[in-house]
Amino acid sequence: MTDTGEFATLPIDYSDKVFGILLGLADGAVHARDGHEPGATEILALFLADGLLEALEWANDGVASDEAACLWLAGLRAYKQLTGSFPASAPEPQPRWIDTEFAQVERHEGLAAGDGLNLSGMDSPDMGYAARPTGAGNDSSGVLPRAAVTALVARVPVATTGSLASSAAYLTHGEQAAATAAAAAVILRSALEEGTAAAAGWDAQLADLSGTAAESLRQVIDAVRATLELEPAAAYNAYFGEQAAEEDGEPVAEEPRDPEADAYAVALLAALHGTDVIAERPASAMDEIISELHERWMTLVG
Repeated sequence: MTDTGEFATLPIDYSDKVFGILLGLADGAVHARDGHEPGATEILALFLADGLLEALEWANDGVASDEAACLWLAGLRAYKQLTGSFPASAPEPQPRWIDTEFAQVERHEGLAAGDGLNLSGMDSPDMGYAARPTGAGNDSSGVLPRAAVTALVARVPVATTGSLASSAAYLTHGEQAAATAAAAAVILRSALEEGTAAAAGWDAQLADLSGTAAESLRQVIDAVRATLELEPAAAYNAYFGEQAAEEDGEPVAEEPRDPEADAYAVALLAALHGTDVIAERPASAMDEIISELHERWMTLVG
């Protein structure tokens, strides 16, 4: 990653939005699981954020780094946290601060499962990349939360944002999902930089996408777009359908929610509105890790 100077000035609310996006990834997943935490969805996303943080640390020290490799090693550390061991014959990267902190997180109900394709795609001795994805046939919403993470990297061309998101997706998924991840990252970045005005350009990002991940992304975008005129907290409630349910007064039988899609959705809402969108959220088991991740990120980027 290099500083091109293209975006030399960060948005004035960049720090607040970064914090909101990281919190939103956990909040959206936990909300979808009716409060069960922690879970694989947010754990993988936050570990991959730390992988990008490591790449930024190398760059800050004047050392060239392979961002995709940093993401992969972070993914392997997340895999170990979720399964108890590294994939057979895969590298065993040394733990970082987030591994130490996560070991102290309480898990009263155990770890909540996430998209199974994330684990099956990571279960390889080799790193997945465009020419040889380890999950070549995988296509699911599991790539969306990590796309939100790659959108946080500041002062790089938009094409780099998409490339980082694709690289992160290829660690576990195939070509269709990688294309969707790139679009999801660019969409979230546009919201971070431009606020609600960015929505005018979202359809162009969605136009040529196909597959399961693409359908999930379109559903999220449609739901978030419907909230653009609302205040932040109301937008959050409207996305989850809570305001309508309260006004109706009748219990509604709902289909199970998708933690991966909801994690991305709340991150996107936070990119639009900042931390105000989740101001009423309950404390999370991951809050201390997220706070430290935000602080470390802003130390390097801010």
